[in-house]
Amino acid sequence: MYYNPQLAGATPRTLRLLWNITGAVTVAPLIPGLPVLTAFSAPSAQSVIDDFLGTTSEFLLAAFDATALGADVMGGVVDMGGQCQKVIGMVARCYSASNTLVTRQCQASSALTASTLATEVAKGANGNIAFRVDFGNSPDFDNLTAGTIEIEILWLPK
Repeated sequence: MYYNPQLAGATPRTLRLLWNITGAVTVAPLIPGLPVLTAFSAPSAQSVIDDFLGTTSEFLLAAFDATALGADVMGGVVDMGGQCQKVIGMVARCYSASNTLVTRQCQASSALTASTLATEVAKGANGNIAFRVDFGNSPDFDNLTAGTIEIEILWLPK
């Protein structure tokens, strides 16, 4: 309950996405049925992203190409059903099996930058969310075979 009803619309929501690392650059959602298209290498075509979201070029393939998803980078597209009005920021954590923690964070971008390794999160024109996280080489994400990835996105609904 808010003392002022305007606060209800101004309080950010937290979207927490969790995956188990099951092999090198391989994850399984901790909660089955996550509406997230994950990528460790470029999707085969723009149509893969478009078909997943049911939109046309809301997020471009170049944001998830081989350059953008180099070593130790995870990307993803979240089907928000068009309900995202604004993204505020993201915190990403990778816990290795030995409890080594790597944290990356960023404020929202207007769009994911094509062909870059930058850690970014952005809202698309149709109210969905895309992210890309460069975890770096400590721990070496490309060779991790056990652990957890947690992506936390702050967003405002429409």
